[in-house]
Amino acid sequence: MVKRVLVLTAGLLFLAGPAWADAVADFYKGKQIRIVVGYGPGGTTDLTTRLIAPVLHKYIPGSPRIVVQNKSGGGSALAANTVFNNERRDGTVMAAISSSLVMKQARGVAGIKFDGRKFNWVASAFRANSACAVRTDAGVKSFADAVKTKKQLIVSSFDKGGLSHLEPIFFNAIFGSNFKAVTGFPSGGAQRLAVKNGEVNGFCTTFQTMASTEIAMFEGEGKCCRVLIIAGEKKENHPLLEGVPAAEALAKEQGKSKEELAMLRAMNATNQISIVHTLPPGVPKDRVEALRDGFAKAYNDPQVQALAKKQNRNLQPRRGDGVAKIVEDLLNTPKPLMDKIKALIDKG
Repeated sequence: MVKRVLVLTAGLLFLAGPAWADAVADFYKGKQIRIVVGYGPGGTTDLTTRLIAPVLHKYIPGSPRIVVQNKSGGGSALAANTVFNNERRDGTVMAAISSSLVMKQARGVAGIKFDGRKFNWVASAFRANSACAVRTDAGVKSFADAVKTKKQLIVSSFDKGGLSHLEPIFFNAIFGSNFKAVTGFPSGGAQRLAVKNGEVNGFCTTFQTMASTEIAMFEGEGKCCRVLIIAGEKKENHPLLEGVPAAEALAKEQGKSKEELAMLRAMNATNQISIVHTLPPGVPKDRVEALRDGFAKAYNDPQVQALAKKQNRNLQPRRGDGVAKIVEDLLNTPKPLMDKIKALIDKG
């Protein structure tokens, strides 16, 4: 009798797979999926989305057409809020946003009109560490030099408390550097253009971006910048990071408190799910899982891998269920620690 039950159960599971796929394929056939990118053209979020967009349809049942739309504002908060609250909840509209928005929700920022726990996270593209870089003519040769001289280093940023703003103010508070973040830049491309033009001294972003999209800023004839510091406890073996301190290792070396170490880890947490694609609440579970599978396969597509290698992009995708776990952990940060983080950001 037990054997008959096991065989029947296995048979039902076998049949469920094709039926599930057929239902998703029937829905998506002849439709399009619109990906709302929360930044302007030319930034890492936009370029990463457009990297997989040409092949994504092959890995989604029903082969829907993929359309990319740019909707910049609020460090991608406009796109996140719009998709969460105002777009269709059927799996045909999704957002490509900054994971740093989760930190904004944890801090209770007024402009955040979504709940990260309710988003249907599909995938993230990179597991990165943030870093800060400055122009070679900025007047400092290293992070230690910047701390010792207290030289003010003006860096371009999206908005207060977002990616590219957290790093300079956290490094200032914990290590005594003197970064000044200027907010209001609509895209990563715009931030870096300001650096290239000499309008600001530097910028902070993921090291992944520095070593891929903007590698020409650090080597060759167009070299204008050097990396000063990178987040995390360890750093990868890369020529651009020779002599560059890893923030958590430096904090331990200097005897910083456990609370300061926790702050550095919280600052860098969302970079472990860098460049996230997500669906709004209410999308049928089978479509969410189909898109998670589709993104995972698209990131491993030979065409995508070859182009990523050519662009020096070290793709390290994470499925949406793994993204959701990191989001949940960050949103559960103990209140006393988050209150100190909020005060630091408000001050900066």
